[in-house]
Amino acid sequence: MSAFPAWTACVHSPSEPRSRSEAARGAWALDAGAPEQLWRLLVDSGYFHLAGRSAEEFASRKGSFLELSRRTPHLPEILKQTGWHSERGLEATLSIMKPYRATWLVHQLARRQGGARFESVPGQMLKDIYVHSVTHAQRDPAFRWLASYVESTVPFVQRTHMGFGRRVVREGQGLLLPLKMRDVACDAASRLAPTGWELRPPSSRERAAFGEHLARARPGCYVEALDLGPEALGFEEAARPWRDAGLERERHLLLARRGGTPRAMAVMEIGPRGANPFQLLDTARLFAWDDGGRGAFPALLDAARRWYAARGREGFVFLAETAGDDAAAGLPDDTSGAQPYLWLIPAHRAGDFLQHLHEQTGSRLLPHNEKEPS
Repeated sequence: MSAFPAWTACVHSPSEPRSRSEAARGAWALDAGAPEQLWRLLVDSGYFHLAGRSAEEFASRKGSFLELSRRTPHLPEILKQTGWHSERGLEATLSIMKPYRATWLVHQLARRQGGARFESVPGQMLKDIYVHSVTHAQRDPAFRWLASYVESTVPFVQRTHMGFGRRVVREGQGLLLPLKMRDVACDAASRLAPTGWELRPPSSRERAAFGEHLARARPGCYVEALDLGPEALGFEEAARPWRDAGLERERHLLLARRGGTPRAMAVMEIGPRGANPFQLLDTARLFAWDDGGRGAFPALLDAARRWYAARGREGFVFLAETAGDDAAAGLPDDTSGAQPYLWLIPAHRAGDFLQHLHEQTGSRLLPHNEKEPS
């Protein structure tokens, strides 16, 4: 069933009137004065400790996060931040953004400990912020895919995103792609980068060939949702609303050849500072075209380091979507214990996902020490 359950009645938009009792608690869009509260919530909730990180590591990103968060209420076509408020202040948050032409990405879920006592029904807080965020995406006539990078080791994620994702995948409609999200520093060049690789942007013919290769190697929903098909690879349509708002959004393709033969491709993307503290828009993917293509990964990753450094970044996120990609690129072993997935469902199943979340959160409250992932 796709109809929203009755609890959506307590979710408000900024323009909706609220009674005095309603104003004390509930979910609505965060306004331009909320960024400092939002950053404090991310610190207090333990959000910055995901994947073995610490809050201190994110201190340098606070300024750009606050600056963009102040603008977010005026950019509903690409960004949305939702908060759940109680008498003591901001209790939980969830954000959603539109990084691709037809895809909205759910991210930045966090909540303070001890907030359950302010809920009128079990799980109300999480239900409300998800409904508010997903409903925002559903107002977009171009909306075709709902995505998220989820941490599968979190019990809440297992019951909600992963549980529903497995059902949709069985029906042949979505994707659960295990991957590694590796932070790469721009000033740490690979010691494995071999010589003999010719690196340069692909020609139009090579771009078409890459699209054909990807169509064979990856599911159609992956190619469409991430704008990796031939008609979207140039990224102009996806980037336009960000650039119109004066925000950075760009994609760069780099092809590795040996002996004149294309062997591997790097797809690098960049987004505005502050869009997500974990840099979910500053990402690089590497694709091998044949069995020997992985040999180019260290050289391509070094080229990515230079590309991001030239744009003022200290690092970026390498999305290793095939087992062994990070080792082939010369990165050290991942000891974080994280098990992230790219979660992807079609837009017409978003209502069913909300119903599934309603059922799962209503049956069991989260322990106070349970952290939520990006």
